[in-house]
Amino acid sequence: MSSATLRTPGTASFPSLKPTADYRVGPSKKPGTVSSTPGTRMFEVGTWTLRSTEFVELEPPENTEALFYGTRGEAVIGEDGRTKVHPKDYMPNGKYRGIVKLFLRYAGQKKGGPWAMGTGWLINNDTIVTAGHCVYDWSHQLGQLTHVKAYIGYHGKESIKDARSVQLRTGKRVAVPGGWLASNDNAGRDVAFIQVDRPFTGVKAIQYQPTPPTGSKVVLGVVGYPGDLMNPKTKEKGAFMYEMFHPITYDIAKSKAEMLQYTIDTYGGNSGSPVLRKKDMTSIGVHVLGGNPNSGSVISGPKGNPFDALAAALKEKPKRPTGETGEEATTTTGGEEANWFSTVTVPTTELGPEETEADGENVGGAEANLEAEEAEADTPETQESFLKFLKKALKVTGPFGMIASVGLSAVGKLLKKKKRESSLDEAYSFEGVLERALVGEAALEAVIQLGPAKCKDLGIFKRMQPIVRRLRPIRLASGALMPLMMEPAWRLNTLISRPTAKIPTSRGPMNRRPRPKKEQMEGDGEADVEAESATVKQSVTFGPVLNAKVEAFLKSFTEAIATEEESQGVEGGGATEFDVGVTVDKAIRIAGPNLGGGIETGLARLAVGGESASEANLDNDPEADLNNVESSEFTYDAMTQRAIAAEAALEAILQTPTETLQKEEVMGMIFRGIKKHGPKFLNVGTGLLSNILGVVGGALGIAGSKKKESQMNGEMEADAGDGQEFMDEAAEGEEALESMDPLESAEADFLHELENGV
Repeated sequence: MSSATLRTPGTASFPSLKPTADYRVGPSKKPGTVSSTPGTRMFEVGTWTLRSTEFVELEPPENTEALFYGTRGEAVIGEDGRTKVHPKDYMPNGKYRGIVKLFLRYAGQKKGGPWAMGTGWLINNDTIVTAGHCVYDWSHQLGQLTHVKAYIGYHGKESIKDARSVQLRTGKRVAVPGGWLASNDNAGRDVAFIQVDRPFTGVKAIQYQPTPPTGSKVVLGVVGYPGDLMNPKTKEKGAFMYEMFHPITYDIAKSKAEMLQYTIDTYGGNSGSPVLRKKDMTSIGVHVLGGNPNSGSVISGPKGNPFDALAAALKEKPKRPTGETGEEATTTTGGEEANWFSTVTVPTTELGPEETEADGENVGGAEANLEAEEAEADTPETQESFLKFLKKALKVTGPFGMIASVGLSAVGKLLKKKKRESSLDEAYSFEGVLERALVGEAALEAVIQLGPAKCKDLGIFKRMQPIVRRLRPIRLASGALMPLMMEPAWRLNTLISRPTAKIPTSRGPMNRRPRPKKEQMEGDGEADVEAESATVKQSVTFGPVLNAKVEAFLKSFTEAIATEEESQGVEGGGATEFDVGVTVDKAIRIAGPNLGGGIETGLARLAVGGESASEANLDNDPEADLNNVESSEFTYDAMTQRAIAAEAALEAILQTPTETLQKEEVMGMIFRGIKKHGPKFLNVGTGLLSNILGVVGGALGIAGSKKKESQMNGEMEADAGDGQEFMDEAAEGEEALESMDPLESAEADFLHELENGV
């Protein structure tokens, strides 16, 4: 189906559907409507037919991504409490046999694009409940669902060989509240039903009840297929079913969008999961939105969605939308008829919504929090502390900061697991972690090139300060983790400082994206070229929509790439497979802050010195004083500080007006930094991530030991010596650099200006 069928928020694409007018009072005399008694509430539902005879092969799609909705990304809150579901629970007769793994395709996708991953649950043997955004995508402008592959008993691609445990069905028909099709802002209507092509067999349906309006310490759980956890053997993301239950106190009337809210960990791919009440394993909501807290759409009742009406709509004879006069209307977008869509109006015995005032604009989130932190940060004391921090961070080079960022992020995420031993047997996908470290370093280098005075005038320092202050406690983990980062950091530093050095292939493959197999391409000729391009360029299809400033940055940066590539060619590594645009999109849209998201909870386990550890100890340690000529220049603490400074620089730049960034040519600076470090860093970093479980074990061993301070310092110097020896060996036979790296000169000038006052 052509992209002309896509809907744009705010347009009159659905003339009969209004966000606040799902319900009508019966009886209805419209053709195709169930007969009803006077006073019966009628609910308007959008329906359409799916392509159930295509993609019917048993094998799941190869190219997949976790589906995100709206502006919120990862929603693991504090320690990660999710646990892998035991196989007996999703096998025949298991309590989760009715939970469904979904693979989804949309009308607006290009050929060769990925399938989205979601979750659903069966209320009978042929009807799946899921999120509304799983069947109609507003966030990425991909429009209506066209294909569904639905599996029960799924536990990885290899599991489909077991016909006893795994069954596949394809989607046949969809029903979704009219309010969801009418407005992207109507999160309370984010629910949908999917009818499959034929019934599942031997399945136990998930029971549901109307959502109670309030709850006090009710043990609730979300069960589904999160996309940030993968099969460590096959690297398949979203391969396994996970669950988490937690006591929750909630009040639907007091939540922002009158939704069910809970502090249960989820991720993209969980969309559509049931929110289960543990005492009777009954669903009282549908998980649809990530954040802190996470949110589910409400079932029935004054604030909820009438499941009886949605189920009935799947069985109704469809009719076309009607206009203001009540006559049949033609739904169009861009002058073309949208003939895929129809509506039915069905009665419901469930209560409709009460009259309420419309929600105001949501001004919360990261941007509002950052502004509040900025106000607290602008004091002489905090400025002085920040500048001191920055001086130390810049005494080590970028490669050490990037490697530190990857190690801190990956290890911190693994150690967020409440059951530490389980985290070592599971694998996070770490998607975008390498790219975030790379783009963060490029942002810090842009700050260096701007100079202290300019950064102060533009407000960049002011925006960096609260982020640095929030992340500083991570330093306490440096003594346990950084010794394990030294070898890859020295390796990377050598490769980047000597442009002619060869990249060792033993450290992991380049971050190349394979060409699609010929049999996977849809069409031929020019269509094949378009499909391949979509696979390579559009690697982030279903990521979260970010706040307005960040989206503006991404748009502006995309435009800057074309200008830079035209003038610079393929500098900085010469790897034609390396794509700066994809790298930035992954770093910002998928990964989010490497050193945020609660990883400090996990890293706190690595604090050398236990409860007595403090930042003051690090600041007073002569071995961490980089002005001391007796000290090794590359210390563990400074590596961590460089990583923190890079994260703060990127976040500050993302909140700076794009007009300012364009005027100061910041986009070009970041582009060149990414091209300079990118291919070599992704090579070394991939090797590090592939061995991250070993790093975790080593870090835990260091943190748990009772080594004397002198012994730790001796090991630090030994590691530094080994790294220097490796660098000297790698440099044998290489020609001396003709001139100093311009960035090194810029850093020297930057530090000199800091020393003499900004």
